[in-house]
Amino acid sequence: MLEYSADAAVKSAMARAHAERGQVLKLAWTWLLSKRPVPALRPKVSRWA
Repeated sequence: MLEYSADAAVKSAMARAHAERGQVLKLAWTWLLSKRPVPALRPKVSRWA
């Protein structure tokens, strides 16, 4: 990890931002891997046929 000198407020803000990024990434992976119909794989049947 990169070493840096910062006061407690900066370190706290960076830790909070890291945690928030982790939550967003987890939510994104959950959404991407969720079971939902894939439009490209559905049969193309006309309603009028």
